[in-house]
Amino acid sequence: MLSIRRCHSLVRTDSRGQSLVELALIMPLLVGIIAVLFQFGILFVAYLSIVNETRDIGRFVSVHPDTIDGVAGTACTAAGTLWKQVCDDAPSVIDKTRITPTFSPACASLTAGKCTSRVAGTQMQITLQYAAAGSLIFLPTDFRLGPWLRVALPTDLPAYTYFVMVETH
Repeated sequence: MLSIRRCHSLVRTDSRGQSLVELALIMPLLVGIIAVLFQFGILFVAYLSIVNETRDIGRFVSVHPDTIDGVAGTACTAAGTLWKQVCDDAPSVIDKTRITPTFSPACASLTAGKCTSRVAGTQMQITLQYAAAGSLIFLPTDFRLGPWLRVALPTDLPAYTYFVMVETH
């Protein structure tokens, strides 16, 4: 009869191969989680940049209401427009050509050097939209999880709207 101690010594207790297999199974999951965290971190920094940009433009337009909005085609090149101010004030974290500002009430032209729709005490609404696809997103946004589940992630950051009152000038 074999004693219990002797039977125990006949069984191998080496677990180096088991640890390597466990690591090989878990490592792709851990790398995926870290990549997703980096992606959300980058998008969060971009969204905070858009929020701060919207507030900066709101403060600028409340003090300088006699500035025309500008046209989408000449967004960053037309001097003296709010679009140009948005492009000049954009942080380096975001691509300024992907920002779409909207100003309400709009001011397409000046009458005697004044914007008639932006008189003192008027509430201004400034909205900035940012298309993050192609510039900040490095993970796939459209993929399948098995044959039945298709996942499509949004590629635009949510628009941020800021309200200010036009000051007397």
